[in-house]
Amino acid sequence: MGNRETEQAAITHVLALERAAGRDPRDVRTSGLPYDVDSVPRMIEVKAFSRSARSETLPLEHRQVVAAKANPERFHLYVVDNLAGLDGIEIGVRVLHGEVLLAMIERSRPQITHWPTFRAAEYDEAERLG
Repeated sequence: MGNRETEQAAITHVLALERAAGRDPRDVRTSGLPYDVDSVPRMIEVKAFSRSARSETLPLEHRQVVAAKANPERFHLYVVDNLAGLDGIEIGVRVLHGEVLLAMIERSRPQITHWPTFRAAEYDEAERLG
């Protein structure tokens, strides 16, 4: 399962969990908001892992950190793991918010990461080895 499929599976799972909890979730990934799912009163950022997320790094964008600090009880980080279903392990969801999430953010070190898009024309024209 590739990154996009893993992310989509995690979002689909979170949307189903939110509906089961009686909320009306919306996938807002393309809206420019600093989170993936709007499920009033929750603002949910989803981190997806094909295997266990135990002891893994949870990358947050600066705008997500700002949102978490501004709304610590509303901003939720859902860590969805075991999406590959290896060894029959069920998908798991860990929910972080409030003081726990703020403490995790405070002990982290910010890093600047650039995420350039590899456009189709650039891909097609790039030198190819092998």
